[in-house]
Amino acid sequence: MSSKITIKPSGFKYLFAALVILLIVYSFKLNSDYQKLEDAFSEQKIELQAELDEIIEDYKNVNVKNKDLSQRLVKEINKIILLRDSIKNLKKSNYNLIVKYSRKIVKLERENRRLFIQVDSLNKQNYELLQENIVVKQQLDENTASQKNLMRKNISLQKRQAQLKAKVDIAGVIKVNNIVAEAMKERSSGKLTSTSRSRRTDAFRIKFDLLANPVTTAGKKEILIQILDEDKKVVAAKGNKKIKDGSSVFFSDNMSANYDNNRLGVVSLILVNRDDIKKGTYTVNAYVDGNFSARTQVKLR
Repeated sequence: MSSKITIKPSGFKYLFAALVILLIVYSFKLNSDYQKLEDAFSEQKIELQAELDEIIEDYKNVNVKNKDLSQRLVKEINKIILLRDSIKNLKKSNYNLIVKYSRKIVKLERENRRLFIQVDSLNKQNYELLQENIVVKQQLDENTASQKNLMRKNISLQKRQAQLKAKVDIAGVIKVNNIVAEAMKERSSGKLTSTSRSRRTDAFRIKFDLLANPVTTAGKKEILIQILDEDKKVVAAKGNKKIKDGSSVFFSDNMSANYDNNRLGVVSLILVNRDDIKKGTYTVNAYVDGNFSARTQVKLR
């Protein structure tokens, strides 16, 4: 005997209602999960952008003097800004790109660490070089100051030496005493006698003493005798010599005396042509060892 299950029309009604309720509940659940997913997506976008902003700020705060490394930093900043803008423009349906960009950020952070370590190393080297330069500069400044001090001392010593040399040179000048000049005429016997007449003058005799001087160097001393007429022309000029003051002296006689620092008598006899001797006053200058030493005059009628 067979049996049949009969479902009343009201049963379908309740079944349909239950299905509707189940669909509503499931739909609500799906909608709730979707909203959560959207919220998570939005939060993840914000977090990624914020993290990229921090990385960009870190790059901007890096101070690098190395030109190549600085250009590399600028390039990295531009790359990160482009990535941040790409994340900002992501649509809500691109959930898979969030994972992709998250991986990129992880990779960027690894590159940042390596780059910043390199920057820190260069900055450390620069700091050490700077400190080394400061020490070297201090040493150079000290050496410069020391050199300037030595130069000042050297200049002072040179001035003192020049002063001492000038004093020694002055002290070393051989002074002349008792200089006498006479006009001489030659007798028929050849003997020379004193005269005051110009037309009879055949020679000039000059006598003087070199005074003792223990400071000057002993040895041969050059003596120049210069006779000038009233027109300042040199009488019986034999040549010219440069003396210690730098000027040149035209001389009437050039002789040498063997000086031993003691008093020494000197006589010079200068022959002249009596036809060249005119009336007037003649000036006789004596130069010893390159220095002007004495002067006298002879008046002829």
